Amino acid sequence: MKESNEGREVPEMVTFTEIAKRVTDRNLVSRPITRQGVRHIAETDPAWPVPADRWMKIGNAWAMPWGPIEEFFEQRESRGRGPDKAPRRRTDKED
Repeated sequence: MKESNEGREVPEMVTFTEIAKRVTDRNLVSRPITRQGVRHIAETDPAWPVPADRWMKIGNAWAMPWGPIEEFFEQRESRGRGPDKAPRRRTDKED
């Protein structure tokens, strides 16, 4: 947290893009995550620490305080789609 001119603590605000970069750089996720992946977690995980009504619109991006999000990812067990359950279908045409 940073201190403002009035002596109040101001939380460090981050966007989904910055969250993805930080949690990847700090190895808080098992593999790199995109801003879309972070947004999906924020919209679907009931444990997400910053409710949507507390997100702040800045230009065309949403920002929220970093502190609770960092703690969330530090404590979160890695999740994802999991292993493929079926082989992928081939999409290219064979001659």
